[in-house]
Amino acid sequence: MAGLGTFVRRLFSADDAGISVPAMDGVFKPDNRLEEAERLLSLPAIDNLVASPARLLCSSGNTLFRIDLGRAGASAVAIAEFAAPISFVASAPDGRLAVGIEGEGLQIGQPGTWRRIGLPGGVASCLTAGVFTVDGSLYLCVGSRKHPARDWKRDLMEGGSSGVVLAIDPDSGSQRELAAGLAFPNGAVMLGNGRLAISESWRHRIVALDPKLPHPVAILENLPAYPSRLSPASDGGFWMALFAPRRQLLELVLREDDYRREMMATIDPGEWIGPELAGSARPDQPLSQGSVRQMGVLKPWAPSRSYGLVARCDDSGRPSESWHSRADGSMHGVTSVCEHGGSVYAASRGSGTLLRLPGTTSGGARHG
Repeated sequence: MAGLGTFVRRLFSADDAGISVPAMDGVFKPDNRLEEAERLLSLPAIDNLVASPARLLCSSGNTLFRIDLGRAGASAVAIAEFAAPISFVASAPDGRLAVGIEGEGLQIGQPGTWRRIGLPGGVASCLTAGVFTVDGSLYLCVGSRKHPARDWKRDLMEGGSSGVVLAIDPDSGSQRELAAGLAFPNGAVMLGNGRLAISESWRHRIVALDPKLPHPVAILENLPAYPSRLSPASDGGFWMALFAPRRQLLELVLREDDYRREMMATIDPGEWIGPELAGSARPDQPLSQGSVRQMGVLKPWAPSRSYGLVARCDDSGRPSESWHSRADGSMHGVTSVCEHGGSVYAASRGSGTLLRLPGTTSGGARHG
């Protein structure tokens, strides 16, 4: 009986020893608005949406694209090619771009005039996000010192907390560390009060960095999904992309060290029980008992390993609205979202689709 009591306490505990996850309710009540959003174009593994002063940009693999928007839809025009996959893109007020290249480091400039910024060892392979300040400085997120950006799932499974945030002067290349010991910092945005907000994926929270304080301060905690890129909202606050859901089965795996280590040592990473950017119809995919499919039909409320979610938050970090693609949808793995020209766009990396969100308008914003 004592063993049964311990199991029940672990199952329903809300502290670090439990495997409970916050319900999708309240502001995060599921809907189909992301699934029903306007689909503008298809681009495999689309990522890193960013609005420069005059255009909308994105990446796919090693290529940086300009997105041309018209009444008939949208088209992607390649403007730069790099030697390795692009891991983040940021735009400065003057139009300069910062581009993270996996394993290659940081490039700043414009197509045809790139300049490489030297970075410390162990940093260049996992640049996940960045944001320029008004004075042209760059705040840079390093998701992990141990793994490249493509191995994000391994970093999660190992309980990674080696992420750092750096402040970089693009002109001189000088650098200083703002925060360390972060669990995969994966998005950055400047708040209206001058603080820097960072999404910390593996701790499912948003933290604020303040030069006057010695440590990051959590402004939004216990999210129901893993947060990714952040971008400013034109009338205050910020947009947040959440790339995969938290599930009880995944939380259990993260807490069972022996099981997880054996899984990682003996099974291909594509078969690990963990979050995914896209769903799969393969019959051998790990299931949470029989609750994923019933009578061969994938239910919208199934505990899927992938999901589509975008949220809007105010300057204090409080969410005010959300857009969803549920388990039976396909617009999953949203890794970035931004405003441009009075509309809000999201990149579903899982489906390779650029979306224009319904029910959102803005007066246009400066994005970094």
